Amino acid sequence: MVNLWIALTLGVIFIIIPIVVMGMAGVNMVGKMMKGLFSMALRVGIIGSIVYWLVQWDSIALDIVFVIIMLFYSAIEVKVKARLRSTSYVLPAIAGLFVGTMLTGVGISLVNITSLAALSARFMLPVFAILLTGTADVLARALSMYYAGLRHHNQFYYYMLGNGATHHEALGYLTRRTVQQAVTRGISAMVGGTSVGAGAVMMWAMIMGGSTVVDAVVLFVLLLLGVFCSSIVATVVAVKVARRYSLDAYGRMKNTK
Repeated sequence: MVNLWIALTLGVIFIIIPIVVMGMAGVNMVGKMMKGLFSMALRVGIIGSIVYWLVQWDSIALDIVFVIIMLFYSAIEVKVKARLRSTSYVLPAIAGLFVGTMLTGVGISLVNITSLAALSARFMLPVFAILLTGTADVLARALSMYYAGLRHHNQFYYYMLGNGATHHEALGYLTRRTVQQAVTRGISAMVGGTSVGAGAVMMWAMIMGGSTVVDAVVLFVLLLLGVFCSSIVATVVAVKVARRYSLDAYGRMKNTK
């Protein structure tokens, strides 16, 4: 059990020390730091309150609603990170995230329970939060490459069509490059997740939550593999859906912005 008074004291100390160091170094960034702390506290407070009530109510229906909200939020993050201006490009991200995270998230959520009746917020929410966050990062990089390719590969596309290729074959090169980007980024994320800091913190949190060391290691590995699998599936699905917005009614490539 966390001692709130000790935690509060440590929090104040962790804030004072950087302020003292900045003052000694002549760095005038205290105001910026305080704004960052306020933003962090506000976000943590909102998320913490939502998670608290979800755990208290322990309703699968409400958990699913919250997961859907997280999915839409992650899709918007993908749009922002990929620097896509049109809101219509959120739909491919939503489709990819939904298929990818549901495919892996449902399986991982069922690993640590004995029956569907035991499924609760403390199992579902962390799993889907990790999957959506990891998948959204990879998907943003992949879609950024895909839409950049649409802007810069028009001549290659029409050259392929002129030599007898179908629209599917002409876009195949760009699709392959996009999937390669997702695989590369996914591997980096998977390897990065096993670093001493990230891996130790996540497994330590699982152990504090009541898991054994073996269970923590198994779930940690499954989450890493789940994020990798979800990222690849999400990219393929998103690209398939995005093709609807890549070509106009006459089969001409749009100048995506």
